[in-house]
Amino acid sequence: SILTGCFSKLILSILFILAFLLLSFCLSSEQRTDKSSSTRQTYQVVVLRVSDGDTVWVRIDHKEVKLRLLSIDALEKFESKKLYREASECGVSVEYMKSLGKMATSHAREYLHEGDQVKAIVYGHGYYDRALAFIILSNGTNYNEQMVADGYACVYKYRGRKSKELPWEEWKKLNELLEQAKEGKGEDCGERITKL
Repeated sequence: SILTGCFSKLILSILFILAFLLLSFCLSSEQRTDKSSSTRQTYQVVVLRVSDGDTVWVRIDHKEVKLRLLSIDALEKFESKKLYREASECGVSVEYMKSLGKMATSHAREYLHEGDQVKAIVYGHGYYDRALAFIILSNGTNYNEQMVADGYACVYKYRGRKSKELPWEEWKKLNELLEQAKEGKGEDCGERITKL
């Protein structure tokens, strides 16, 4: 009878421990699922500076954050492998390509001024740990779309770790804007960035 009582307590203890472990596992799985499913975050941010046509520094919750503007690609103004590759592909000098990159940056600064409050819709982080984002200006304009429509950026489908989480409909819309901006233009580098 004493042995049966001890055995019952042991079984109850084991069942209690198993139930506790199962509950802990379920809660931790739920937390992991919540984190992975919340890929889109919207923030009110303050513009700190424009690095180039597709990279902007902002303040989010008292932190400086570098945003890589999602689905667009502006020409480079800094020395890089990409700058040399694009100059070679277009058959122009590196200096000329850099000047076009500077024009795209200047155009970006017409929309984004230091101290402006804008909305950033962030879709995770890219290869260089930059936040991947769309910027919505205070007047409701999507900055990323506007740079494409103005001809200072081309459409870029991000291929990084988070690419499966990016908004496909936005990417299609940007491609349509690029096609509209290209109408009547030549088929050289101007098809990639129409204004420059």
